[in-house]
Amino acid sequence: MPPAPSLMRLRRPRWKDPRLIVGILLVVLSVLLGALLASRASATTTVLVARDEVVVGDEIGPDAFTTAEVRLGDQSGRYASSPGDIPEGSTALQSVHSGELLPVSAIGQGGGGDLRPVVIPVDSAVADSVSQGRPVELWRTAADEQDSDALAEKLVDGATVRRVFEGSTLGMRSMSVEVLVPADDLPEVLEALGSGDRMDVIGVPGDEGVGS
Repeated sequence: MPPAPSLMRLRRPRWKDPRLIVGILLVVLSVLLGALLASRASATTTVLVARDEVVVGDEIGPDAFTTAEVRLGDQSGRYASSPGDIPEGSTALQSVHSGELLPVSAIGQGGGGDLRPVVIPVDSAVADSVSQGRPVELWRTAADEQDSDALAEKLVDGATVRRVFEGSTLGMRSMSVEVLVPADDLPEVLEALGSGDRMDVIGVPGDEGVGS
């Protein structure tokens, strides 16, 4: 008769077994990594938030901002986190709308030095469609061609609304918009206003900042 096959016995795992040690280490590492990622995802950062509209070229200081706790993740370094991030005498290098976070890149010295303020009379519908700090385009239509099929000409591509004024003349509502235009475009804008040509202030869509 052929010899009976020998029975294989299972050995109990030993604590010194390298495979067991490696398996435990992998489990521990995965748990720690998951906890770290969850902690970073839920962590908040203190940032400065604009109380009111800040327009490029405006002087800015800590009083113009409040603080908020937001989740920014890897983007936290892009925004000012404390009043100490605003040096004395700082000016805005870009507009920051009310309720938006203050980017570090918007803090500078002498910002807006190449911009010039110009007040443009507009009708009330135009004034109601633009707001402080918003980017706009300036378009010109010659006075003697306003009743014809002539196309308007774009004068300025990157102006910024500084203020919107409302007044009255003989009981009639009148509106004007103060815009900041690049110094290089100033002669054409002044020439158009002096000649009596029609000036249109057109808001640029899609300018939404980061809010709290």
